[in-house]
Amino acid sequence: MLQDVRFALRLLAREPWFSAAAVVVLALGIGINAMVFTLVNAVLFKNLPFPDAGRLYMLGWRAPSGGGIALSYPELQDLRGQARTFAGIAAFTGQNVNISGDRGLPDQVRVARLTANAFSVLRQQPLLGRDFRPDDEATGAEAVVILGYDLWQTRYAGDRDVLGRILRLDGEPATIVGVMPPDMQFPANADLWTPIRPTPNQAQGRTARFLGVFGRLAQDAGRTEATTELNGIAGRLAAEYPDAHTELTAIVVETFNDRFNGGEVRVVFLAMMGAVGFVLLIACANVANLQLSRSVRRTREIAVRIAMGATRWHIVRQLLVESVLLALLGGLIGLGLTAAGVRIFDAAVADVGKPYWIDFGIDYVVFGYMAAVCVLTGVLFGLAPALQVSRTNVSDTMKEGGRGTTGGRRARWFTATMVVGELAMTIVLLAGAGLMIRSFLQLYTLDIGVRTEHVMTMRVQLAGEKYNSEEARRMFFERLEPKLASIPGVEAVAFTTSVPPLGAQNMAVEIDGRPARAPDEVAPQAAFVRISPRFFEVLGVSVGRGRAFDETDGRPGAETVIVNGRFAAQYFAGEDAIGQRIRLSPTEPVPGRAPEPWRTIAGISPTIRHSSRQELEPRAVVYAPFREGLSGGALLVRSRLDSGAIMNAVRREVQAVDQDQPIFQAQTLDELLSRQRWPYRVFGSLFVLFAFIGLVLSAVGLYAVMAYSVTQRTGEIGMRMALGAAGRQISWLFLKRGLLQLGCGLVLGLGAALLLSRAIETLLVQVTPHDPLTFAVIGAVLTLVGLAACLLPARRATHVDPLVALRAE
Repeated sequence: MLQDVRFALRLLAREPWFSAAAVVVLALGIGINAMVFTLVNAVLFKNLPFPDAGRLYMLGWRAPSGGGIALSYPELQDLRGQARTFAGIAAFTGQNVNISGDRGLPDQVRVARLTANAFSVLRQQPLLGRDFRPDDEATGAEAVVILGYDLWQTRYAGDRDVLGRILRLDGEPATIVGVMPPDMQFPANADLWTPIRPTPNQAQGRTARFLGVFGRLAQDAGRTEATTELNGIAGRLAAEYPDAHTELTAIVVETFNDRFNGGEVRVVFLAMMGAVGFVLLIACANVANLQLSRSVRRTREIAVRIAMGATRWHIVRQLLVESVLLALLGGLIGLGLTAAGVRIFDAAVADVGKPYWIDFGIDYVVFGYMAAVCVLTGVLFGLAPALQVSRTNVSDTMKEGGRGTTGGRRARWFTATMVVGELAMTIVLLAGAGLMIRSFLQLYTLDIGVRTEHVMTMRVQLAGEKYNSEEARRMFFERLEPKLASIPGVEAVAFTTSVPPLGAQNMAVEIDGRPARAPDEVAPQAAFVRISPRFFEVLGVSVGRGRAFDETDGRPGAETVIVNGRFAAQYFAGEDAIGQRIRLSPTEPVPGRAPEPWRTIAGISPTIRHSSRQELEPRAVVYAPFREGLSGGALLVRSRLDSGAIMNAVRREVQAVDQDQPIFQAQTLDELLSRQRWPYRVFGSLFVLFAFIGLVLSAVGLYAVMAYSVTQRTGEIGMRMALGAAGRQISWLFLKRGLLQLGCGLVLGLGAALLLSRAIETLLVQVTPHDPLTFAVIGAVLTLVGLAACLLPARRATHVDPLVALRAE
């Protein structure tokens, strides 16, 4: 084997151009493959950063869709008391809270409320202070809080005397008892932690499922055993409390990545893994064809080896060693491409809210994957040429002076198959990239129905005992609105519960005078948005018919709504919607909730999008006065002045009304839209990159095969031209073969793309997975590139001098 390695290194050094071409192609294929695997490993496979994290699992009722859903507090206690396969079971729930009162400006942060044993189950110790104790969960106990490291640094400048200080959460005081170490933000980017204190309703209600439950397996237990035990417990609970467990009879045991990184996230990364797998296969096919073309020149060498006693296995082994060495060299260069690509991707998604435990680092798993890919790639592209050349007929080769059979029909069939496969896989890559780009363009040009320039949006949330009544919340907004309107440079101010194009609450609609629907009939539905009177003015539109809200709307006896044009066309086609009465209700009945009042339609607005980006048409929307259900929402401000200065002025006015009240998520409406587009911008760019590399490699592969065919048949060309063949006949002799391969690749590739495009259907925006325009464009692109790759060698064949060709023969 060492002798084979030394010989292979000498051979690669003796043919530097061949070696360089093969290494560069493999470096591209292996490099981007390892880059995407690094991302997939971080998002889907890496464990949490805790000791023995492989034994930590999320527990939840198995939803009809297959995933796990939350448990109630009584169900948590049932699992704790009955499960024996877990060393500990804990729970958490998260929410945003306003912090204030100690130092610095008020702010909103992400809080995780935990059972007191949560950190001990994770085996996580505080950096400063103490962990939670069981008595911290007791009703009436002193409120305590543990700070996250980043919050400790930014708000307290890392002061180690922070323990014992008071921090107000939604206006309620809590004592700081600990600080967590850096990079600890369990479960989902939490900034601080408090103990769970369930309300009486939560403590007793089995249908109040608000807890994310997790556990650490006992040392002598496995996941399968734990699932069996928990499903036994679930069956007993379903039998004992049938009303609380409709369709919930099994518990799922899943990893944190399964729970938090499922759905579209998993689809995106697995789709990328499939795309770079195709790129690697295209690279392998290219190098396999290179190897096969080189093997034709080595037939005499192989014949001599066989004549001197080498077995077929020795020949195959020698050629595979050469292939694996090429792959390893490509892997070394590909490692640099991987590191650069991962660094660029990490920077692109640094501020998009990814789970804190996701670390796009190249670890031993990635190195092991790269080593395996290099070896398997070397075998993959080297095996077929090795088997082909090892069939060399010794006597024929010696008689013909080195012309063996490796350039015959079998070799031509092999190279043609490789080219067709490359072209088919390229079509699939181009289809995925085209659909993603079409989605991005659709999203970028999506008309949301408003003027976004010079509009700023900021959120405010009224919580805590200070704002436990609707009157207190209304008073806050009534005091705040004139202060904001008086800021120099502010043209208009409004409040809303939904900033376009973000989604809104879905409500069932009942229309006065229409027949009552049957019990099994689905109620008409519409998005429900609360707005203040100047909402449309801030967004640069006006009510088309009827009137906008004024200060009296929303008071008792003035229950009015405004509907958008889509609503009027959908539910009042051929009628005048103005003056009609409608009643809204939750799509799922809420026990004990009083019926909503009838509301009169006072105006019809333009159709503004308050719906998911995947929906082809904007939804029907009902706008109600903001004063009716105040708890929080977004402030919308229109101003032509510097957005940063205006946001600071708004912050000062908010704190003039309530010094403990922060504003958060302050940004322009254009910035909000840009953040909505980032997945398509980032992942769409990656798919385009993969498709471009695949297209270039396929074109080069087709060109190389055609050019090599011309070289192999130089003598035949000279003979044909000497007998009177015209240039176009010689050109067509080679062109028809390339066109046949191109046609087969197009047919196979389009068929595969039509099937595989369904995998990314959930990621597309207003584009179907079989979008005709996309498939027409990618077919045209590949046809043009393929024709260019075929025409150049075909034209070269027409310039062969017959005398030179025959003399060479």
